[in-house]
Amino acid sequence: MSPYDALVDLAERELELVSAGDTERLPEIAQRRDALLASLPPVPPAAAKPALERTLELQESVTAVLQQRRDEIAGDLRRLTHGRTAMRGYAPAVEPRKLVDRAG
Repeated sequence: MSPYDALVDLAERELELVSAGDTERLPEIAQRRDALLASLPPVPPAAAKPALERTLELQESVTAVLQQRRDEIAGDLRRLTHGRTAMRGYAPAVEPRKLVDRAG
């Protein structure tokens, strides 16, 4: 297997992980990818083009899945914030604390 095919395999694995919501294992994939990229020549051979194009497609899919998940989490946080604000409306009014007593 060429190192460029190995990049495709890593990108496929990364897409599987993010699609399954398993983001805890992404740092391991990133480390393996970084090590692999460091071993590649600065200019890839022409024969690597299909593998690099496939890797790009997969990485774009990974980005799209992560952005969708980010948007879902942001929506959840907005709903939580709204819910907390609504719940405060049911709380009894609290008198402000007096900093000085009558004797003072």
